[in-house]
Amino acid sequence: MKQIFSYVFFIFIFLTFLNVTSSAQTKTSFIPDLDEFAPISEIIAESNNYSDMYDPGFTVYPGFPKQGLYSVISPKTGAIFCNLDADAEMEIIFGAGETLYAVNLDGSAVTGWPKTFTQYYEAVWTVSFGDIDGDGEGEVVAGIGGPLGGHIQAFKKDGSSVTGFPVNVGKYPMSPTLSDLDDNGTMEIILGTRTGQAYVYKGDGTVYPGWPKVMDRYVGASASAGDVNADGVMDVVMESRNLLYVWNKDGQILPGFPFSILDSLVGSNSYSAPVLVDLTGDGKLEIVFCSHSDVTNAGGIIYAVKHDGTNLPGFPKTVPNWIYGAPIVADIDGDSQLEIIIGEYGSSPTPAFSVFAYNLDGSLATNFPMGPYHGSANQITVADIDNDNQFEIIFDENLTEGGLGRYRALNMDGTDVSGLLFFLMQNTSFQQPLLGDLNNDGILDLVGGSFNFDINNKQVFLYVWNTGLPYNPTKIVNAMYQFNPQHTGIFVDPSTIPVELESFTASVNSNIVNLNWVTATELNNTGFDIEQSIDNSSWNKIGFVIGNGTTTEKSFYTFTDKNPYEGKSYYRLKQIDYDGTFTYSNMVSVSIGLLNDFSLDQNYPNPFNPATIIKYNLPEESTVQMMVVNILGEVVTELINEVEASGSHQIIFNASNLTSGIYFVKINATTLNSGKAYSSMIKMIYMK
Repeated sequence: MKQIFSYVFFIFIFLTFLNVTSSAQTKTSFIPDLDEFAPISEIIAESNNYSDMYDPGFTVYPGFPKQGLYSVISPKTGAIFCNLDADAEMEIIFGAGETLYAVNLDGSAVTGWPKTFTQYYEAVWTVSFGDIDGDGEGEVVAGIGGPLGGHIQAFKKDGSSVTGFPVNVGKYPMSPTLSDLDDNGTMEIILGTRTGQAYVYKGDGTVYPGWPKVMDRYVGASASAGDVNADGVMDVVMESRNLLYVWNKDGQILPGFPFSILDSLVGSNSYSAPVLVDLTGDGKLEIVFCSHSDVTNAGGIIYAVKHDGTNLPGFPKTVPNWIYGAPIVADIDGDSQLEIIIGEYGSSPTPAFSVFAYNLDGSLATNFPMGPYHGSANQITVADIDNDNQFEIIFDENLTEGGLGRYRALNMDGTDVSGLLFFLMQNTSFQQPLLGDLNNDGILDLVGGSFNFDINNKQVFLYVWNTGLPYNPTKIVNAMYQFNPQHTGIFVDPSTIPVELESFTASVNSNIVNLNWVTATELNNTGFDIEQSIDNSSWNKIGFVIGNGTTTEKSFYTFTDKNPYEGKSYYRLKQIDYDGTFTYSNMVSVSIGLLNDFSLDQNYPNPFNPATIIKYNLPEESTVQMMVVNILGEVVTELINEVEASGSHQIIFNASNLTSGIYFVKINATTLNSGKAYSSMIKMIYMK
């Protein structure tokens, strides 16, 4: 790998000439980095004589593989799955050349899809899916472009364009990252381009204040977004060719950044997107990413950079060959500490590339490096796919034998997972595998992609397999590229992060009911059925709001019932996971029209920490006294002591200055006109 550029360039031109002029010559399958360099191992023609392939026997779903064509740039980072319609099944979105496809699990096109773009404006990178316009529904966002320029495209689930899109950006736009930077319930769009621009756009297509930012060189990978320094403000993390940038949401660079890679002269960041993870337990996020070099005494370099721009002790680490895939972190050895896992990129007639894993002190994890293998270009997938309570790793191998490529699965001792190896037409390089239960049958499905390097036959293939293995979302670290359909790059431990409902409230405005709820975290959240009842026993579904999959970001949701019942009615949420399991929220109630009586509703949440919402109704203008008492009957605080108008009311009680325990809310009210009196009490549990 220590050859000078002129030598590499000469070999590249020579072999390209051979490939074009002689159909009998075996094609090469190299992918250059973003500087158009290619490692020497990639200039070696593939042998087409690999002997270690075997038949796994998994079932490919009818209707697959789906096939497309690319024009100039082969697809990278793979597909996503999400819910584009009213049923519970997942749909799959993938790009091939100038077409962006959305397909059902039977291979048919989703209504309103595919979308086709102008010639040489290609769907190269994976798309993202999230609520960018605050309508409670997810939108599909894609960076579409090539050497002539680029667009940000945004589509509703039915394929119609979102108002304000497309937006023109620089050439070769990367995969978009979606994140609610300003905590207002809608996601912003973050991406970079080959022209060295870092963009942030609002969901209406307008530029977010403080952006774009000009980088020193082209953008090297897709972005990540999270609160890196734990100051309560979201940050944007992005790589240029030579530097790692971290800005806050307003475009202000964080102290200690930009951070320079080891070899800023010839070395390069290419394709390896940053992962954000708290490695030290201090609540702040480390940034794990990779670069490569032909000058330093290393091919690939793994960085773990702290929030202040300094290296985590023991890092960076170097490996012999280049790295293109994003890193991944997981506790792969059960020691309650995370490890960093990467795969070397390459392709050679014989296996020559390894998978590495490092402990947090920079030492190699047990049984690593594993290999050699034929090279990988993807983020390693980590999951306990065979339910043996130990993680396995899944990765592409950059090879083709007899026109077939493959995904490989390894146990943590380096042995192959028995029978688990997936064949695809052509090469899986850069095609991230996806894990999920797409049809809610409790069985693990795997989505994969491949393409042909032949410049005369640029085919793209999409596969979906039924593995026959039980599906357990709490044992899948990264179900898709960069963890979720928004590609935020934030590590979430799936075994510890549930869908945590922070609040759920209802209000009435002009006889229209507005429901609002907030989740603190989500894990494999398909979405929420909205259910209504008039008797608190028989429930009817009146709507559905899509969830955000897996995220540690606070998410805001809203639903409007424009035709509510007159009188008192109840609402609840049915939160549904990707595997079809569900849980119910608490009930909230509203009253439409004239209230005939008083009421005091149960507080929510309950138990609570430290705040909870208390709702009550008054049939007429009344004097109201409300207080909180402890189990001894002692008043700990008075919440209300005044005259209030008729209608629905609510108040927030914050118990942060109290000790944990049982408390009671007591209300005494008397109407001013009729003198009708009312008293009631509810029990609350404060649990720190």
